[in-house]
Amino acid sequence: MNCSRDLIEAYVDNELDAAQHSAVEQHLATCPTCSETCVRLRMQTASIKAAAPYYKPPPDLQQSVRNALRRVASEKAKPLSEVPWRWLTIAASLLLAVSVSWNVAQFRPRSSEVAVAENVLSDHIRSLIGTRLVDVPSSDQHTVKPWFAGKLDFAPDVKDLEAQGFPLVGGRLEYLPGRRVAALVYHRRQHVITLFIWPETASSAVDAKISRNGYNLLHWTAGPMTYWAVSDVSASDLEQFRTLYR
Repeated sequence: MNCSRDLIEAYVDNELDAAQHSAVEQHLATCPTCSETCVRLRMQTASIKAAAPYYKPPPDLQQSVRNALRRVASEKAKPLSEVPWRWLTIAASLLLAVSVSWNVAQFRPRSSEVAVAENVLSDHIRSLIGTRLVDVPSSDQHTVKPWFAGKLDFAPDVKDLEAQGFPLVGGRLEYLPGRRVAALVYHRRQHVITLFIWPETASSAVDAKISRNGYNLLHWTAGPMTYWAVSDVSASDLEQFRTLYR
């Protein structure tokens, strides 16, 4: 088959018959471009599910609903024509607005975090299936760190963790939405760990753990810098890497 985004989207959504499904699977095994497209689509699906969970309403919203129900119950003894439908409509609209506003407030930070994670994972996967794993291949931190001078508006902290089982492979320049970032590449046995570093523009000291399609991602901040580590190593190995890097 030829490259077809429509077929890949149908494949991800399980909308193909057995023959088409098999044909797309065979094509994905030999086409890096379509394989990456498939990974991105699966990530988008997972991101939507992760970013739109069910939220338990806050106590004040629950109390408002109870109060409204009590008022409705108190009207049951009145004739139908005397029920204050206009008031009930206004109250329902108010409760809906409060509920939507509260859920949007909860959704925004999580959505932002998921969006960053998606970009980080996409860059990591692209580096693995392409030919550009590093721009400066070196296991020497004193070679990798100076290489970024003049290419970034900050100096990334490059650490030598070979003695702890995480040898440095090199570094490369990456582009995430809105800025250039440093990408440091480490090995863990036969696995690749990419560590993305850039200055944090908004104050956020919350650590994050995310899993996507067999990959683990960890986020943390230290001083003015934010860090995202991504790899298909086990979660415990990636946690060890973060502990050592901190």
